[in-house]
Amino acid sequence: MFCIVLMLCRNIVSAQHYVKTWKISGTESVAVADSIPVDTAYLNYFNNDPINRFSIANADNGNMLSPIESKIYFDRPGNADFLFFTPYYPFVKDIRNATFYNTKTPYSFIEYRNAGTTHQKQENINFLFAANFNKRLNFGTNIDYLYAIGEYKNQQARRIAANLFGSYDGRRYNARGGVFFNNLNNIENGGIRDMTAITNPENAVKVEPQDIETNTLGRAGLSRAQVFYNHQYTIGFDREVRVNEDSVYMEHVPVTRFTHTVSYDDYRKRFDEPQLDTLFYQHSYHNKTQDTTAMQSITNIFSVSMAEEFNKWMRFGLTAYISNETQQYTYKNEVDTVLRHETISNTKIGGILSKQQGRIFRYNISGEINLTGYKLGDFLLKGTIGGYFNLWNDSISLEANGFMSADEPSYFLKRYYSNHFRWDNRFDKILRTHVGGTFSVPTRRLSLDVSVENITNYVYFNNDAMPVQHSGNIQVFAVNLKKDFRFGRFGIDNQAIYQASSSDALPLPAIALYHNIYYHDLWFKVLSIQAGVDVRYHSAYYAPKYMPATGQFYTQNEVKIGNYPVMNAYLNFHLKQVRFFAQYQHINNLFMKGAYFSMPYYPMNPGYIRLGLSWNFYN
Repeated sequence: MFCIVLMLCRNIVSAQHYVKTWKISGTESVAVADSIPVDTAYLNYFNNDPINRFSIANADNGNMLSPIESKIYFDRPGNADFLFFTPYYPFVKDIRNATFYNTKTPYSFIEYRNAGTTHQKQENINFLFAANFNKRLNFGTNIDYLYAIGEYKNQQARRIAANLFGSYDGRRYNARGGVFFNNLNNIENGGIRDMTAITNPENAVKVEPQDIETNTLGRAGLSRAQVFYNHQYTIGFDREVRVNEDSVYMEHVPVTRFTHTVSYDDYRKRFDEPQLDTLFYQHSYHNKTQDTTAMQSITNIFSVSMAEEFNKWMRFGLTAYISNETQQYTYKNEVDTVLRHETISNTKIGGILSKQQGRIFRYNISGEINLTGYKLGDFLLKGTIGGYFNLWNDSISLEANGFMSADEPSYFLKRYYSNHFRWDNRFDKILRTHVGGTFSVPTRRLSLDVSVENITNYVYFNNDAMPVQHSGNIQVFAVNLKKDFRFGRFGIDNQAIYQASSSDALPLPAIALYHNIYYHDLWFKVLSIQAGVDVRYHSAYYAPKYMPATGQFYTQNEVKIGNYPVMNAYLNFHLKQVRFFAQYQHINNLFMKGAYFSMPYYPMNPGYIRLGLSWNFYN
């Protein structure tokens, strides 16, 4: 494969190409287009997958596309209304991670990844195409397919994510939108029955991973469809800008922006069991499991903004907005004849004061409050302030951030009805106060992040896998240090995280480490090669268990997980528009014994080979 790629790339004609990319970001209520670089980074390309991008330490079921929870608290996503999709957060394609394009020539991208043993393979195909009809109008599509059988019994998973997107960048009118589809199907095995099959004490019989007995058999199917459209109209004027005595040009200065955003989301989850397992679950209300849960939501946001570019002497932006969302919740066990559903509506107002332009000082301060509906009284006050300057030959960045919030717990945390779990709870609002700061020196490849958060009325799933509310406060403290070294053609990337939780309701490993040692060079003036070994490690702690019927992680105090490193050896190449890698994952499994569990009863995959190839086309 290497020789074929080398020959093909030599025939690629070098041409000038232009690709501009951006994402929709901003607050949770106001969409803002932020430019981002095109994804062509080749160093550590083997780590460019949903799990490794999510966090350096994760709890999962051992298979790609399985439910996942970061073991780093501040890497976890926030509260979600449809909580059943939270464990699949890294795998879902929606407006949150959609990329928009503006290209002079059609741009396309194709990626193929393969992993696992012959009979337990894992395949991922990702295709993207984007093209401009003219200099203002762009359309594109992305299809991402992933199939993983898994190394252990009853672990198969399949996902297809597809979207159509487009954007228009006019002088006064701008628009961007997309249609996103996600379909995920997982076989749930409840974990292995006997953990000694992995720890392998002297009195245990060693068996192959696919022959280890598992606890149960269930099928989880999830789908999400999203339609998103954001457009704005700008009122402004033209201002003369003098370049020199003989040259001037006219600059369009926006004054006021009127923006409307509409989005529709349809979430669905289904959980079936071909044969009811009465030993694994504490309760089974019927002799058949066909649980259905759904949520539909439509949101409209209207905002008016004073543009930051308007006043060149005191630049700041000011935005006011109003948002309304209508949601319908549905849950049903198909053995019953009663379909339970409820429709609720929420309205909130908010404002943003920001300064995002400028090289030295930038800030963003926002606040919002819910005035009506199920989330009445929910509020969010959030701020980020940053200073950026040069000291000798180094660039220095100092950023402070913080927020205060009150959130109504998810509807499904209060009311839920299924074959194995039923609850009707009265929970108070979850209160959070967060303060953090980041010091970074990009020229020295150094960053230090310190965060402190206080949580009141924290809601979690207890040892019985039931949602409960913690009475009192929980404090979480974390320090995240990154420092990379370069010694000629050798490099060492390092990340060390220390975190502490004040309550067993929120268990966290105290230490999490990531190290990557490699050799990097340019061969034949065109071929970039990176060869090395990376390792991940976290200290032992009472890692959560996983409940297949609800798809949620819950606490336990019986088994500690951790104190086991996972090492991966790799070769990573880059040749013009092509990136490709070969990796032996969990290579220390060949010579090292240990309890390599991600969480209780869910072992990590044993050693196997991963291969990946991506190709960018600019015509």
